[in-house]
Amino acid sequence: MELLSAAVPKLKKVTVLMNGANPANGFFFDAMSSRARTLGLRLDRIDVAVEGELDGAIARAKGGALVVVNDPMFLARRVHIIELTLRSKVPSVFGQREYVTAGGLMSYISSIAWHWRTAASFVDKILKGAKPADIPIEQPTKFELVINLKTAKTLGITIPQSLLLRADEVIQ
Repeated sequence: MELLSAAVPKLKKVTVLMNGANPANGFFFDAMSSRARTLGLRLDRIDVAVEGELDGAIARAKGGALVVVNDPMFLARRVHIIELTLRSKVPSVFGQREYVTAGGLMSYISSIAWHWRTAASFVDKILKGAKPADIPIEQPTKFELVINLKTAKTLGITIPQSLLLRADEVIQ
């Protein structure tokens, strides 16, 4: 929410695209709703369960911005989703950099490398005899921001220098 607010200062409405069949999405939406309220943003949730619903769902985001929650169905259709957001002039944020390399505006996600290292550490501890229930849960500490300036220009958005300085990667 903060990244969208920084990139599009006059933003008032954000649509969150989720797979309605994924039970974890309620947690994500609740967390986003709380933050959106503090930023003065109206948050709309659109649940999509099948590919045929994507066009209408993204059209509903017009006039605001779009957050696409990670889901295998969306990732497999990322090029189509990007085409729709660009056609509708909807700034979009994704949870995977693959969307941004395909033409999405930006992505923000915990470091994939961190997750792999942490998983390997857990496996190592378990193989050395640790009980899985005794291994503390770790929260990510490194997040990666990727911004596509070509897409920003297409959407008529000037990304603030402060946001560009925070970016781990800027696609020209």
